[in-house]
Amino acid sequence: MSISFHEVLFNVLIACSPVIVSPFFDESNPLSKKSYKPMMTLVSILAALALATYPYSSGSGIKQSLFMIPLVSSFLHGGLFPALSVSASLLLLHGFVFPALLPADAVFLLICACFAGLYIKFHKIGGRFSAFLCPVLLSAGLGFTFMSFQIFFHRKNQLPLPSDFFSFHAFSIVLHGISMAIIIYLSQFIRESRVSRLESQRAEKLNVLSELAASVAHEIRNPMTVARGFLQILSQTEVNEEKKKMYTSMAIEEMDRVQQIITSYLAFAKPQAEITEPVSVSGILVNLVQRIQGYAGGSKVQLETHAPPSLWITANAEKLIQCLVNLSRNGIDAMPEGGRLRIEAYPEPKSVCISIEDTGIGMNAEEIARLGSPFYSTKQKGTGLSVMVAFRIIETFSGKVQVTSVPGRGTRVLVTLPQAAKPQQLASAQDQFG
Repeated sequence: MSISFHEVLFNVLIACSPVIVSPFFDESNPLSKKSYKPMMTLVSILAALALATYPYSSGSGIKQSLFMIPLVSSFLHGGLFPALSVSASLLLLHGFVFPALLPADAVFLLICACFAGLYIKFHKIGGRFSAFLCPVLLSAGLGFTFMSFQIFFHRKNQLPLPSDFFSFHAFSIVLHGISMAIIIYLSQFIRESRVSRLESQRAEKLNVLSELAASVAHEIRNPMTVARGFLQILSQTEVNEEKKKMYTSMAIEEMDRVQQIITSYLAFAKPQAEITEPVSVSGILVNLVQRIQGYAGGSKVQLETHAPPSLWITANAEKLIQCLVNLSRNGIDAMPEGGRLRIEAYPEPKSVCISIEDTGIGMNAEEIARLGSPFYSTKQKGTGLSVMVAFRIIETFSGKVQVTSVPGRGTRVLVTLPQAAKPQQLASAQDQFG
C-alpha cells in the first residue's frame, strides 16, 4: 500500500484548522463574542469543502478524505445550525461533482448526525475520559461506516475490490481517530489556557485593587484619626476660645488633606485634561518659578531657569503648571541641605522638552522604576500621589516623562510634549508692532 503522505498531512492540517484559528475569534472577547459562532461555522465549512475537494489516495486510486472531522466537530461544539450548514455545503459540492452519489451522501451525513447525537448523550453521563475517548471512537466509527458504504457500492456494481482496499481503509480509520484525538487535545489545551489566562488577569486585578484599597485606607485613616482627636478635645468644656480656634483650624487642615488624597486618587483613576490651548513654555516656567520660589528659598535651594520665547505647546496651562510644581517640589525635597534646581526648556524635532534637574540625594534603578506607582514615595511622609497624578496628566497631553538619576549626585526629570504653532493672533500682532 502506497499513500501520498503530503496529502495525508494536508488533510490533517485542514481538519485541525477550525481549532487552530479559534483563539482569533475567542468568545471570551466582548468584541468577538457575537461573531464567534458564525465565524467558526464559516471556517468549518471551508475546511470541509477543502478536504472533500483534495482527498488523499492509495496507489490503486482509492480516495478518502477527513471531511467528516470538521462536520462532527461543528455538530459537537457548535450545535445544530453549524452542523446543518456544513452538511448542506458538502451535499451541494458532492451533488455538483457526483450527482449519482447524492442519495448515498445524504444517508451517510444522516448517520454522522446520529453518531454525534449518541456521543452527546454518553458525554453527559460520562467523565473526562469519555469526553476524550468517545469522539475518537466516533470518528473511527465513521471511517468504518464509510468503508462499509464503499464495499456495498462495489458489491452492488459487481466491481472487484482493489488489493489494498482493506489496508487503506484500516489506515483511514486509524487516521480519523488520531485526527480527532489531536483536535480534542488542542481544544482542551486552548480552553484551559484561556481559563488560566482569565483567572490570572482576575487575580492580578484583585491584587492591585486590594493593594490600592489598603493604601487609600491607610492614607485616609491618619488624618481622620488626627481630626477625630481634635474634635474630642473641642468637646471638652474647659477648652478656651483660642484653643478651640486652633484645634478647629487643625481639624479642617486634616480634612482638607483627606479631600486632597481623594481628589488625587480620582485624578489618577480618570484624569481630566479639560480644555487645551496653545500655551507659551516660557510663560509656564515664569508662573512655575513664582509658585515654588518661596518653597525653594525656605529650603536654601537656588533656582535657575531658561526657556526660549518661541516654544509653544498644546496643553491645559493650569494642569501642566501644577504637574511641574509637584515635580519641582519633589526635587527641592531631595535637597535637605540646599542645592540647585535647574529648570530649562529646549526644542526637539516636533516636540518640546522641559527638564527639571536637582543636585539632591538621587535614586537607584529600583526607585526610578517604581516612580508613578500608586502610593509609592521616597519621602517618609509622602504619599506618592503628586508624582502619580503628574505622570498621568502629562500622558493626557500626549506627553511622556523620563527620569534619570545618580545616587548622591541628583535627579533629572525630562517632560516631553508635542510642539505647537504660535497662535495666529499673537504672530500677527508681533508682525504689526515689530
